[in-house]
This record gives sequence, C-alpha cells and structure tokens, in this order.
Amino acid sequence: MLCSNVERPWVVFFLSASLVFIWTFGFDVHDAILSMPIFTGQQGPSQEQDQVESVFISQAMKVEFPAPINYKPIQEICARTTFQPGLLFSCEGQHGGVGMVRNQILRCIRYAIQGGAAIVIPSMALRNPKDLSDIETTTEMPLEYLLDREAFITHLSGGCPGMRIYERAEDFPYYEHRFGEPLTLIGSQFEPDHPREGLTHPREWRHSFDEWLDQQSVQIRHDAPVHIKMGQSFLEYPVSDDGDAFVREFGKILSFRNDTRTLAAKVLFKLQQRFRLSIDPTKAINQDAYYGAHLRLEEDAIWAWPPEEWRFSRMEEQFEQQFQNLERTGLSVVYVASGNQTVVDLFSKSLSQRLEAASSPKIRNVTVVTKHDLLQGSDREELDKLPFDQQALVDFLIMFKASAFMGVAHSSFPWTVALRRHELSNYTSYSNEGSDLLRDEYSVIMGMEADYPSVDPFVYGLWP
Repeated sequence: MLCSNVERPWVVFFLSASLVFIWTFGFDVHDAILSMPIFTGQQGPSQEQDQVESVFISQAMKVEFPAPINYKPIQEICARTTFQPGLLFSCEGQHGGVGMVRNQILRCIRYAIQGGAAIVIPSMALRNPKDLSDIETTTEMPLEYLLDREAFITHLSGGCPGMRIYERAEDFPYYEHRFGEPLTLIGSQFEPDHPREGLTHPREWRHSFDEWLDQQSVQIRHDAPVHIKMGQSFLEYPVSDDGDAFVREFGKILSFRNDTRTLAAKVLFKLQQRFRLSIDPTKAINQDAYYGAHLRLEEDAIWAWPPEEWRFSRMEEQFEQQFQNLERTGLSVVYVASGNQTVVDLFSKSLSQRLEAASSPKIRNVTVVTKHDLLQGSDREELDKLPFDQQALVDFLIMFKASAFMGVAHSSFPWTVALRRHELSNYTSYSNEGSDLLRDEYSVIMGMEADYPSVDPFVYGLWP
C-alpha cells in the first residue's frame, strides 16, 4: 500500500487544493508537471565523480603525518617541568623557509616547556616577495600565515596541559605590572661552544636559566610577571635527548594551514585520476605510485649556497642524482617541487633527452608534473594567489606521500620530509648503504658529507 486509510483524506485534500491553485492562477497543468524535477534516487556520472573526489580529499587531508598525534610522550616530558606562574615566553620573528620556521617555533616551545613558562602564540617574519633571499624582514605575520592556529592550540594543550597559551602578551595576568621590559634570550647562550650535535646538557638548561635570572636580580611573581623573548638560534637543541617517541610526536602540534592541505589533497586526487595511479588516500605512502623530486635551485638557494662551492647547487649535478635515483625506482610519474618553473622545464627537457637515449624501453615513458599542471579552474586560481612559502606547503605534503623521494642535504625542507617518512622505515639508521647522508626504502638525501662544504646538523636538530 502507498498510504493507509488514515492518510488518504489528507492526500485527497492536498491534490484538490493543488488543482484549485493551478486553475486560479492560470497555470498549464501539463507544462507544470513536465517542469517538475524527477528524483529517481540515482546519481549521474558527474555527481558520482564529485562524491568520489570529496571523500578522497577528506581522507587525504587527515594524513599529514605517518600516524595521528599521541599525546602521551609529550605529556611525559611536560610532567618533568614545574610551571612557574608569572613567567611568559614569546617566539617572535622566526624566519627562514617552511622547514626552518616550523622547527624554530618547535624549538622555542621546547625551551618554554623546559623553563616552565606560559607561551604567546608564535609568529614569524614575512619573506620579502621581491627578494626571496631576504628572510629577516621586520614584517611580522601571525602563526596562521603558514600553520593551523586552532590545531596548534588544541594539540599543545593536549600534550602539555600545564602550559598556558595566550593570544597576546598583553593578555597575560598582571602583564601591565611586569618586571621591566621583555628580556631577550638565545637558547644556546648557556652553552655557546656546544658540539655540532647540539647542547651537551639540555636537561640542565632550566638550572642555567634560573641562575641567569638571579644574576639580573629578576624574581618571578604572579603579580609582577617576567616576559622572555626567545631569539632565533639554529638547530642547537638535541631532539633525541627526549627519546624517539617524543621526537615522533612533538612536531605534530604544528599542522599546515587548512587551505594548503585541501589543495594538496586535490593535487593527489588529480595525480590518481590522470595517471590511473593506485593511491589510497588513507595511507601515508603508497608504493608504485609516483616519484617526488625536490629541486633546490631557486634564487635564494643559489645566493645562500653558491654553485662554485656547493656541488649540488649546480643544476646538472642535482639533476643527475635525481635521474639516477628515478631509474632505480622504475616509476613513470615524477612530481617536482620547486619554486622556479624555469628549473622545472629544464629538468623535464633534460630527462626527456636522457630517456630517448636510453637503451631500456621500459623507462622511456616518464611524465614530469607540478601542482600548477594538475590544478585547474578555481583551484588553480586559489593556488596562484598564495605567496611563495604557502605554495611550498602544498609541495611538502605531496613530497611526504610520494612512493620515492629525493632532495639535497643543505635544505631543511627535504630533511623534514625524509625524517618524517623515516618513521615508517624498517631501517634504524639513516644511511644504511653508505652511499648518501640519508637513504632508506622511502627517501634519499643525496650525497655524502664530502660532497658538501659543510652539512648543517638537521639530523640532530629537526623534529619531523
């Protein structure tokens, strides 16, 4: 039965009223019926595709790390500290590329935990858009310029419940009655001659800090607070001192801004669709999908690491390492991360020439793409509006998910990607073959120490 006896009078009333309404206003019943939408419960191909894409994007956005954050290791480290009412740390002017800004903020927060302080939501210096090498500008940008503000508050609160977080220094209780002007502190100043691996006695930092305050006759009181501004130091905090579990989790308090994670998920979907790749968006890394090549040859890189001194600042040397690694993987889709499109074009041309001359036919069909190639319409417009460092966030996320990845050793970007991916590795060491600074089944940091004038201690001082 379509309706019960109880319902039938209402149906009759509704139909009768509808006919009166149509007759009164002169509607043509035939045309009205034909113009009514028909719902069959089935979706067309376009609707089905949109739904598939929507689910894919939602799932891919949730996989920013090998595993969701586990608060326990962070809570255990925070439990070592006695937090001091009246002590406030701030992390301002953090500068550099994406990898370094992120790590500088983490380093500053780690010192705040060690000092037992509350913290102001960190900020960063804006890179000069007209000169990419100018990273120490006086233009201050809020945390959300690169990172997810709400995720930061949620994750830091969950990992370190004893630490209070403030939007502004002025929001701190009794801030107007603070002890003088803010004091500037460099994290490494108590151990200025520390070895390359970082501070020798990081757990004594709190004692040195308290002594430093005493020497300046500074007393911390809740009604006369002390504000410490942490200056920028470089990779001096030995991340391994807190244990592997903490190292894996601490970086997860910082998540990239939501719009860039959305764009990265869309890029991943386009890769899957265009090249018929087997990509499961719920997995951190999919095997036999695509190759990730990070080319560090932008103008700021050439300025910082001149090619006449740095082997892998030479385009042909960097290309050659990437080509050799690509051939070892046998992958046919190469996603390139670079802020210089001319470099990408030269890479693609050089690879094509190399493959044409190759004797093995199985490696002749390789396609080079970037995020600009894959995004279209409003997505491409949204991407193009983003400044240099925000666009780099999209590349970072795609590099992290690549089946194979390679980058140089003089940049924090590829180190952060490779160290994060290493959490999934079966190898305990980083350079198991002795042929590169880092080589596991997922990533390669090209070259040995002898190939570089110097190698910054990223492996000791970066939280993935």
